[in-house]
Amino acid sequence: MRFKSYFFFLVMMNSGNIFAEDKLCDLPHVENGRIAPYYYSFKGYYFPMRKGKSLSYSCVAGYTTETGTQDGRITCMAKGWSPVPRCYKSCQVPELHHGNYFTTQRELRVNEALLYKCDEGYRTAGGNATEEAVCLAHGWSLTPNCSKKTCPSLGGIEHGGFYPMKKFYEEGDVVHFFCEENYSFREFDLIQCYYFGWYPDPPACEDVTNKCPPPPLPPNAHIIADRRMYRSGDRVRIQCQSGYEIRGSGEIRCEKGKWTSPPICMGSTDKKESETPAVEANATIRASKTYHSEEMSSYKHGNSIEYGCQRYHLLDGPSTVYCKRGNWTERPTCLDPCILNVTEMNSNNIELKWRQEEFVFLHGDLIEFECKQGYKFPHVTVPSPGRTWCDRGRLKYPKCVFQVPMEKCDSPPSIANGALTLPPLTQYDNGSSVQYSCSEYYFLQGSERIYCSEGQWTSPPLCIEPCTLSKNEMEKNNVLLESFYEDQVYFYHGDYVGFHCKQNHFGAESGATLFQVQCKRGQLAYPRCVERRK
Repeated sequence: MRFKSYFFFLVMMNSGNIFAEDKLCDLPHVENGRIAPYYYSFKGYYFPMRKGKSLSYSCVAGYTTETGTQDGRITCMAKGWSPVPRCYKSCQVPELHHGNYFTTQRELRVNEALLYKCDEGYRTAGGNATEEAVCLAHGWSLTPNCSKKTCPSLGGIEHGGFYPMKKFYEEGDVVHFFCEENYSFREFDLIQCYYFGWYPDPPACEDVTNKCPPPPLPPNAHIIADRRMYRSGDRVRIQCQSGYEIRGSGEIRCEKGKWTSPPICMGSTDKKESETPAVEANATIRASKTYHSEEMSSYKHGNSIEYGCQRYHLLDGPSTVYCKRGNWTERPTCLDPCILNVTEMNSNNIELKWRQEEFVFLHGDLIEFECKQGYKFPHVTVPSPGRTWCDRGRLKYPKCVFQVPMEKCDSPPSIANGALTLPPLTQYDNGSSVQYSCSEYYFLQGSERIYCSEGQWTSPPLCIEPCTLSKNEMEKNNVLLESFYEDQVYFYHGDYVGFHCKQNHFGAESGATLFQVQCKRGQLAYPRCVERRK
């Protein structure tokens, strides 16, 4: 009996010497997991374990392997256990208020994605209607959440105010701005809270005392202009009719409520009397890249040259340079424009957001792109990922990725005093758009085009009523219409109307005889004139 035991001991010792080099892997420790109990009971027998041997382990409740399973298997390799046994916490689907999940699962494995959608009027943390959270080893990549999107509070406006005043504004809220007397807005007096913030930017009240009357029109000339209002700094081009030649600057400028001197349009008989044989030293030069004229072989101290750029090139620096003691003052440069590359746009799945006659933009211009139908901007933190700027001829194109088909939209909403430019359909695909137009003389405020976004239309525009001239109110207040407006009966919202007192009358409040009144949402505040006392 002793002999047999001794023989067994020797065999085990020899076996140990034979396989010593292969016994590489110790008993593994699996946090939040377990291996079979007998491995612990007979640890000295099984470990160190030989290369090529495998064992199984399992994760405790609430944890999974990296592949998302409850059980895993590892193998002893030259450098240890492979793969390293680990148990990751699985992700419990959290409760979601004001939204819905696209799955009924209550627990997701590692690397599984959870797609959710917020209710109307609510947005994800990324500002979207839908969002995707991924179950990672340490938990969710982001916490699913739907919140009422708010815009920041508005600061004070100089020479004006706004209403309503709130600490926070919700998406869809509209704020109305107003100005003090003698101040007005250049653009809109309404802004709206969108998921990406305020649009348009809050306006500023400008001094209307610097507003110029309609530009003067010299005989035999016509004006190139497309504005109804002019303020200090605005410029207007004047051109002569066929057969007449311009004398003086063809551009006039509004300065502190008055226009600079207009040019004269001269016919052939006038031209002979006014011709001068001398060539002026202050030459005007226009070029795509700056250079100076060779009309004069030399220039004297005090002479100047005016530079300009070819079409679409933006002048950077002083337009006029001077000869000072044999040297020219600093010359300007012409900044290159950006020319849209259709191939680049197609490769990035984008198109222009607004209709554009030409695909050329000046340096500093804001360019807005949108995704082609079936594509979307990837998850980004910036509020307007489709916006980019032209920078000295260089343009950074945004990129859109393929989008899973979204919900369709029903017929678009109707608007008061306006209609769709095309008959409506019963259903529209996600990303589709429709265009509105207002009734005659009604002012369209907002975007004329709205878009179908995940089953919901973006906000439609408003059609603001015009002002209708009242002869009774004019007679009642002893005022007459300025001759420039004499053929008009209707005025757009935001237009200015000129009045003057009847003969031997003056303003009851200011004593003035000329007035400029702005049309505001169909209302004209007529000035009141009274008769002079003898």
